[in-house]
Amino acid sequence: MGCLQISDGSNIVNLLASNSPSVSYALTQQKYFSNYSPVIGFYIYEPIEYWNSTVQEHLKTLSHGFNKISWMDNFFHYLRVVNVSASTKSDFITILKGSFLRSPEYQHFTEDIIFSRNRETDEYDIIASRMYLVARTTEKKREEVVELLEKLRPLMLINSIKFIAFNPTFVFMDRYSSSVISPILTSGFSVLTILILTFFLVINPLGNFWLILTVTSVELGVLGLMTLWNVGMDS
Repeated sequence: MGCLQISDGSNIVNLLASNSPSVSYALTQQKYFSNYSPVIGFYIYEPIEYWNSTVQEHLKTLSHGFNKISWMDNFFHYLRVVNVSASTKSDFITILKGSFLRSPEYQHFTEDIIFSRNRETDEYDIIASRMYLVARTTEKKREEVVELLEKLRPLMLINSIKFIAFNPTFVFMDRYSSSVISPILTSGFSVLTILILTFFLVINPLGNFWLILTVTSVELGVLGLMTLWNVGMDS
């Protein structure tokens, strides 16, 4: 009965050094924002053709399944409202710098875009930008964030658009995923070793059967009683 009610009692804050900045972040997040899904920073760290419709569709594909907080979505909405087209680099940058980012309701997006001026052509380029992705998770947030991280990480390495996806929670998830697998493998290997040794030490087959049954019973009994005593399975 106890083995069917095993719960993970570990606090991810305990996985890092107590003086780590990530710990203070995690404590604040748990205190005030524990009911909300993690907000993931999506950082594009190379110049891309934001005005190109193909690039725009590519970015939509990468952010599919997330709720976005993006300067790009707001900018395209702004273009539709003022009924202006920005299909070329010159028009895109001019409207973005001269009109969109100067509007009071969109000024907060100024820090999300980094411009660089080309001395030869006297034109501006967008060398980096960022948006925020809000993950759609349910109550099983830890498992879903780990799964989310495993999906985003390969995309950062192989995608044609070079980007970084980061949330401080990812630091804990990496530690958590590595710290859980190792003890399970160690425990499983220990039990397997005992069973193999007893197979050679006990000649009678019936004795082997009862010994294996006893060892298995002890292992399950320890886990079951710990659960019934409200002892969480801390990684």
